[in-house]
Amino acid sequence: MRRSRFTESEILHLLYEASTGIAVAEICATAGVSLRTFYRWRRRFGGLNAPAVMQLEHLAVENVRLRVLVSNLFAQLRGPAANTTPDGKPAMLPTRDKAREQRRAADIAAEKCGGALTGRFASVRVNP
Repeated sequence: MRRSRFTESEILHLLYEASTGIAVAEICATAGVSLRTFYRWRRRFGGLNAPAVMQLEHLAVENVRLRVLVSNLFAQLRGPAANTTPDGKPAMLPTRDKAREQRRAADIAAEKCGGALTGRFASVRVNP
């Protein structure tokens, strides 16, 4: 995900300005952001102040750290025996054949359209 041009404190300041009664369109014009971005910020940072945003960041970092720990523990619990077949040989992971999947999708689409495949999204179109 692309990093924002604005820091959390700047975003909070813009949201504070909007809460004091300044027009949102004027704030967006001076900051150089779209209305959509502003309302996304409002949804994300709504009633938070600067310490709450910092705590939110710390919680996100902690969440990532805990997810890594859980995935490592799960891999250790599965152990090396999970990647072998019952006869002791290493198991082959299933691989995706993208070309075969595309041909199959095209065949299904052609079948739905009565054999006339007319474009990439032919399966979505309804031919009378």
